[in-house]
Amino acid sequence: MQSSTATPLSGDQLAGRLALLSGAFGIMAFACLIVFLVMRPADPRVAHLLLRSHDAGVILQSLCLIPFAVALDAIARRHSLGSNRMIAVAAVAFLTLVVVLMSLSFAKVVADALYMIPQGAVGAWLIVVGRQAANGLPTGLRRLGVVAGAGLLLISLFPIGYALFVDAAIFHGPISDDDPTPPGTQRANEIVHLALAVGTLMGCSTYPVWAALAGRWLLLRKGQ
Repeated sequence: MQSSTATPLSGDQLAGRLALLSGAFGIMAFACLIVFLVMRPADPRVAHLLLRSHDAGVILQSLCLIPFAVALDAIARRHSLGSNRMIAVAAVAFLTLVVVLMSLSFAKVVADALYMIPQGAVGAWLIVVGRQAANGLPTGLRRLGVVAGAGLLLISLFPIGYALFVDAAIFHGPISDDDPTPPGTQRANEIVHLALAVGTLMGCSTYPVWAALAGRWLLLRKGQ
């Protein structure tokens, strides 16, 4: 009898599969957020479940994308000696920070919105890799990454703008719809919430699609 042994995955194959998972978790997180925003469940247990499911999805989405960021950097450096390794280092740091801050918000140690700031930095990374030809990403995928990155950057403006122009309490705890807007800040409140809404629709819907397509591209790539 012949014994069959499974062929171990290469680094690129593992990174590609994890990027596909990142996309799946991101889509799940986005779906939970949209259901919460549309339904606004009266039952606090349902609302809590949807929001925590979104948070868990973002954590897994970020963790699964870390190997892809490293693999993409290795490809870029093979094709261009001028490629800066700090791009990947920054991406790993920002993705890790998203995970840490989101996990701490689970334990109510930090405010829920803090993770949006490093998430915006992840968006900046998407824009950078979208404009980097050496990594070999198809043109359409690079453009999608730029759109997703711009959306995530818009999201990151929300906690900063809210703290500066509306109420710094956002850095100390969650802001609910029942919390009164400080007098004279209504216009600023509308603007930062508009940026959040546009960024969410623009970034959170395309970011996981980009990750899944990028993972598929890496799996189908012929070791160039």
